[in-house]
Amino acid sequence: MVEVASTLAHLVERLELLGRGNGNVLDFYMATGESHTVRNGVIATVVGGVFLWILGAFWASIKPVISWFWEKAQAFAGLFGDTYSAPGWALAILGLLALVTVIRAVVALRSNYAAPHLSYIEDTLFGIKWRWSWEGGDISNLWCFCPACDSELVYDDRVRSPEGPPVLFICERCNRTVVGRVEGNSIDYALDAVRREIRRRVRTEQYAVKQDVG
Repeated sequence: MVEVASTLAHLVERLELLGRGNGNVLDFYMATGESHTVRNGVIATVVGGVFLWILGAFWASIKPVISWFWEKAQAFAGLFGDTYSAPGWALAILGLLALVTVIRAVVALRSNYAAPHLSYIEDTLFGIKWRWSWEGGDISNLWCFCPACDSELVYDDRVRSPEGPPVLFICERCNRTVVGRVEGNSIDYALDAVRREIRRRVRTEQYAVKQDVG
C-alpha cells in the first residue's frame, strides 16, 4: 500500500508541473497519449497492491496447506528413486505375469490382423438389424434391433400361416411394428438361420457388403 501512495503522489506532482506549463492539462494528456500510460500504471499498481495485501492476510492460513501438498509430492516422487528388496519368487511371479500379458497382446493383434472378419459384428439380415460378438470362431450374443429406434426387438413364434410358422420380430416402442420375420418353427431355429447366414457371408467374403436376405 506504501507503493500505491507513492505512485499517486508522484502522479499529482506531475499533473501540477504540467498544469503550470499548459493551461489545459486534460487536453495535453489526450494529445500526447501519456494519460493512458499513467492511468494503466496506476491501475496495475493498485491491483498489485490489493493482491499483495490479500495474500498477506491469508498467507498464514494457506501456507500449511501448501507445505503439506509439497511434502506429499516430494514423498511420492521419492518412491521412484528408492531401492527395494524383494524375494526372488515375487520377482519371478511379476516377470511371468508381464510375459503372459505381452504374449496375449501379441496374439490378439495377430488374430485381428489374420482374421479381419472379427470386426464384422453388425449387419441387416432378413430385414432386421443384427448385432453379435465373436468368441474365438463362434458367434455369440446374437440379437436384433429396430432399424428405426435401435430398441431390442421381441419375438413371437406362435403365428401360423400357409407358408409355414415364421418367427416375427416386433418393436415395442414403434407401436408393436413387425420389423421382420424369419421362417422357422421356433426362436432357436431362427437364430441358427441368422448364424448360418453370417458364416456364409464370412466364407464368401461378402460380409463387407450390406445385403438384405429374405
